[in-house]
Amino acid sequence: METTLKKKDRGHSPIQILPSKSPVRENMAISTWIPPPPPDPNSLKKPLPFAPFPVIHLRTGKIKAFPGKPQLLTAIHKTALPFPVTVTKNGVSGDEHAYEEHRSQDKAIHHYSSAHYALWRAELPQSAHHFKPGAFGENLFSAELDERNVCIGDRIAIGAVVLEVSEPRSPCIKLNHRFEVADMARRAQTLLRTGWLYRVLKPGTVQAGDTIRLLERPCPDWTVARVMYYLFLEKDKVEQMKQIVSLPALGREIREKFEKRVEKGEVENQDLRLYGFAEHRLDTWGEYRIVEKRRETSTVTAFVLEAVGDAKEEDVKPVEPGSHVRVKLGGKLVRAYSVVGGTTRRFELGIALERQSRGGSRFMHRDTRDGDVLTFGRVTASFPLAKDADKHVIIAGGIGITAFLAAAKYLQDTRQLYELHFAVADEVPFAKQIVALGPNAKVYRKCLGQRMDIDRIISRSDSNTHIYICGPERLLSAVQATAKKYSVPESAIHFEQFTVTTSGDPFTAELKQSVKTVEVGAIETLLDALRAVGIDIDSSCEVGNCGTCRVDLCSGRVEHKGTGLLEGEKEGAMLSCVSRGIGKIVLDI
Repeated sequence: METTLKKKDRGHSPIQILPSKSPVRENMAISTWIPPPPPDPNSLKKPLPFAPFPVIHLRTGKIKAFPGKPQLLTAIHKTALPFPVTVTKNGVSGDEHAYEEHRSQDKAIHHYSSAHYALWRAELPQSAHHFKPGAFGENLFSAELDERNVCIGDRIAIGAVVLEVSEPRSPCIKLNHRFEVADMARRAQTLLRTGWLYRVLKPGTVQAGDTIRLLERPCPDWTVARVMYYLFLEKDKVEQMKQIVSLPALGREIREKFEKRVEKGEVENQDLRLYGFAEHRLDTWGEYRIVEKRRETSTVTAFVLEAVGDAKEEDVKPVEPGSHVRVKLGGKLVRAYSVVGGTTRRFELGIALERQSRGGSRFMHRDTRDGDVLTFGRVTASFPLAKDADKHVIIAGGIGITAFLAAAKYLQDTRQLYELHFAVADEVPFAKQIVALGPNAKVYRKCLGQRMDIDRIISRSDSNTHIYICGPERLLSAVQATAKKYSVPESAIHFEQFTVTTSGDPFTAELKQSVKTVEVGAIETLLDALRAVGIDIDSSCEVGNCGTCRVDLCSGRVEHKGTGLLEGEKEGAMLSCVSRGIGKIVLDI
């Protein structure tokens, strides 16, 4: 949609914001974020000179693709260089830039305020583990400086190297992927927290401990934040833009944007930079609204979730048998739940309130309401049905039934041969769906003295029967022992645990090949910690069932979780999505 902004300048036609010429935001979920009131631009002038302080280190990165987006290249994952580093006119030696426009001497070095990270963690707790110094792809960070006390044209020395502040960073779609927040780039520019860029006036060598000091401030009225204000917020102020264009040190790209606004009376559309083309959009995580919260039993609640925003009909897919979805809960927790049914746009979950809940099920049961918006990952088929089976035998206990309701309905609709055996203590969750399956489904209620005869069920299996189990550990163990008794091949037995707790004690992972050390926090998975430092590990289910995310273990003790590894594999491998090291481990990565 085209928006017209009025100018106060006589002789100028209204400035127009151009509509997007590409399917940038097509099908993109509408953000529910409401920005705070903008600052008074007059408050963004004449900051006091900052006192000298020591540099911590410089950082560089190599070009690589984002996980799951091979066409989206980035060098945002940067590694600290705690030794003397050469700085040239083109930036820090060894630092790469995926985007051609960033290979400019106006953008040689990126500086970011590490004081912002605490704000981001508070505002976006679901991505808190990502917000660490260096996460914005900065070459240099410090808590002493930010966009409000650094000005365009400032000449800053780091040891013998001299830098000049050239322009604010223009954030792009890559921040959305980096922090798993669909509108992260927009948030950064709206809140004036993008960092700033330097050109190198005097090359040399920088090392940890060198002093950062202000040499000269020729433009005290034009802090980086004030330029950003007119670049990103009030984009129709002609007189202010003319003053910005006249700043001698301003970078070429930003200067040309302001010049075009003044000369043509048009404001460029920023959607392409902020959100990318349709194929670039963040689909790893998305916002879903609770449209129904329904009590199934005294401990099980059903949740119906619907995507925020519109989607093309051809992009909406039915939930496949054995699908799960991850959700960010209570600010910092990530949990995975089986999907009962529905589509990728509107689906249903069944969640049991665990007695020893560490925040996941307790949050969903007690703290959510109809209308709440939560962040969910993609609906992923992690426990599929065997396509070559002549018969399917499904055994579920308690809330484990949620792993099989979509599968049972699919088998019923396609008229395949199957049995569903479901054991509960008393109440029966999703009773209507189970009754609809007819004689194929049998429920065993312990309170009525009904007992599931696992021996009888397994003994009737033939050579092309596949057996699926989801439930408490004792049920899995009993089925496993009985299957072994009747020589059922391992390939015909499929286990899934319905609870996946990925948090635990912090641990350290030493990466042998990469010569890096990664600290894994209490609520962080090894998989997320590795991705946070730019190491791409393949994954699929991310609940410990498929084994895709396995990494080779050189030494150390591991608390193994999930079913994706056979017993004989656990000595030399671990599942990075759910398993945790104990103390310190060494990985062959």
